[in-house]
Amino acid sequence: MWDKTKWFWKYYRRYWYVLAVLIFLTPVQRILQVFIPRLIEFTVDYIKSGQVSNNWFAMATVAIGKDLGLSVGATFGWAFFTLGLVATIVYTFVQAHRAWMNQKMEWLFRQDAFNGVTLKGPDFFNRFRTGDLVTRMTDDVAEKLSWFACSGIFRFYEALLMVIVSVIMMATINPMLTLWSVGPLPILVYIFFKTSTLLDKRYDHLQKKISSFNDVMEACFSGIRVVKAYVQEKAQKNKFESALQDRRGAEIAAVKTTAIVESMYGYIWQSVIVIVLVVGGLAVINSKLTPGELVAFVYYVVWLVFPMFDIGQFLVKARQSAVSIDRLVELEKMRPLVTDTGTIPANGNIKGHIRFQNVSFSFPGSERKILDNISLEVEAGKTIAVVGKVGSGKSWLVNLIPRLVDPSGGEIMLDGHDLKKFRLEDLRRNIGYVPQEPVLFSDTVRNNIVFGRDNISEELIDWALDVSQLKSEIATFPKGLDTSIGTRGMSISGGQKQRLALARALVGKPKILILDDCTSALDSRTEAALWERLHEVMPEMTAVLITHRPDTLERADRIYVLEDGRVAESGNHAELIAREEGKYARIYRRYRLEAQVSNGQ
Repeated sequence: MWDKTKWFWKYYRRYWYVLAVLIFLTPVQRILQVFIPRLIEFTVDYIKSGQVSNNWFAMATVAIGKDLGLSVGATFGWAFFTLGLVATIVYTFVQAHRAWMNQKMEWLFRQDAFNGVTLKGPDFFNRFRTGDLVTRMTDDVAEKLSWFACSGIFRFYEALLMVIVSVIMMATINPMLTLWSVGPLPILVYIFFKTSTLLDKRYDHLQKKISSFNDVMEACFSGIRVVKAYVQEKAQKNKFESALQDRRGAEIAAVKTTAIVESMYGYIWQSVIVIVLVVGGLAVINSKLTPGELVAFVYYVVWLVFPMFDIGQFLVKARQSAVSIDRLVELEKMRPLVTDTGTIPANGNIKGHIRFQNVSFSFPGSERKILDNISLEVEAGKTIAVVGKVGSGKSWLVNLIPRLVDPSGGEIMLDGHDLKKFRLEDLRRNIGYVPQEPVLFSDTVRNNIVFGRDNISEELIDWALDVSQLKSEIATFPKGLDTSIGTRGMSISGGQKQRLALARALVGKPKILILDDCTSALDSRTEAALWERLHEVMPEMTAVLITHRPDTLERADRIYVLEDGRVAESGNHAELIAREEGKYARIYRRYRLEAQVSNGQ
């Protein structure tokens, strides 16, 4: 559990004041409360015998009452009220800080987990499914960790203090009866050690089933169009029902185990009350215990029932939280493929000269090289095109430029500096990137274009929409730029998605523009108009294109043909097409034929 404690500590140390309140005022509140049964004891014995108990606390209370001119009975009543009021105020103060800390811990856990996930590379998202990540950042954090992180721990601390001070008070009343009362404690310790492994297995199994359940929902909702197109609603319903049944079974198994363990803690301790009533009652009958002492003793035993429940709940929840912490730590331990260690600022001084020097790329732990010894150069303001078969490494090549991944060998130079030496945020602000599959968010057209950047003016948005051939279509939307496009842009067409993603890249006026086959969903007329406008603005920026558009290939300053992660050919269009049996010539002829077929020629 030490590693779990260290994990919590990194959050707690940020809030010393709250931690100090909880650590130091909890004992104060419990000590104040624990004297109340003694006041009841003194009052009962005084009413029965007419004499004040020979106890320092009773004598001191009566002495203070005399100074205030109060009778003995009024003194005990005043002391009872004052002590109870002060204990309640301190308790409320402590509880308010505990509740605040619960919410703060939940926010911190979720925020750190989310921030960490956004820094991970593609290998991370290949390993962890979306539904699983959502479960870890919602159910694991909100349901399992947020309450335990503060209330769970400090209720245990409070309960432990209550047990200790109550047992001390009980021992001052009657040591033998106290021994009878604490007899079940070894049994409870034994139960904890025997059930901890079982609880771990139950909770780990439950969290995995919750993750699987969320995966099914996420996949169905994301692919709802495909589900409907192939009339697979019934199959998805059955899949959902199966996942739901699995989760239900895991939930029931976990609840059953938890209920049995917690009940053992509670009911075993409640049996102590019966022991105290029998043994204590006999002691009162035999005049070995006063009625007031028995009343106070019963108070302490009853007060121990709920702390024992809290201790039992803590031991159970600790196992549950340990599983959730392990699931979050698993995310933390997977190191990002890209780290930001650069120091060179790139604020407006990027020219866009790119050079790959013997660059290779493969995922950590994999022997397969996706890119192998690539060397190429793009002069500032020039346009290169990258072509090749599916799986030749084109997309991974362009992903290296904005450092979505880093090369595993060789280096990439930008304006004469190693790409890794630029501050990552500055570097990416100078790059416009449109991936093969456009990623849109459940927001308005405007917010998808601006994407959180404050320096984007209305004129820039208008210009970007005009270049991307989307301006006239936006004018027909119900609310124009403020029209919501639905989940992942579901309410707009594939071609509109691609052009909206292009407008997002252009609106930042990037020095480097990367287009990864981003016009595949456009009709030939719109695509031709789009490329015409792009060619007008491209001289202002370095452009790296993955395209199958013949007209674009003809205009590119240099073309690189990839095959199995290597540069198979390079040159301009005229040079490469002259090699009639060359790889580029064959690819180009196929592209030209496809273009003629799509145009109905």
